[in-house]
Amino acid sequence: MKIYGQFLAALGSAAIWSASPVSAEMYNAEYRQCADGPTADILECLQARSERWDKQLNVNFRNALQRAEGPQKAALRQAQRAWIEYRDANCEAYGARQGSLRLIEAAECIRSMTAERASELQNFAMN
Repeated sequence: MKIYGQFLAALGSAAIWSASPVSAEMYNAEYRQCADGPTADILECLQARSERWDKQLNVNFRNALQRAEGPQKAALRQAQRAWIEYRDANCEAYGARQGSLRLIEAAECIRSMTAERASELQNFAMN
């Protein structure tokens, strides 16, 4: 992913970031477990969590495809491709902001959106 390359490039030169109140809804308890320490550590933690959620998302997507029938399979594949494109563009917008928190905001965007989609696909597969 393009945005992960930017995160990794920033790890070496990231400034220390101290926790401050953020008003975005995506910042939940899982984020707060990562949010203490230097920017590089926060980014590394968020990326690791995003990768775990991405693996779960792929498992849940395969399960949802197995449960889907007929035209629903094609619609689910198309929806997943569109969702990935939207997630990447949406989170890229966070990374394009000005300021030192932009990389953290973009990383948290990826993590939270991927976790949410993984849960959505799990529910899809169960119904």
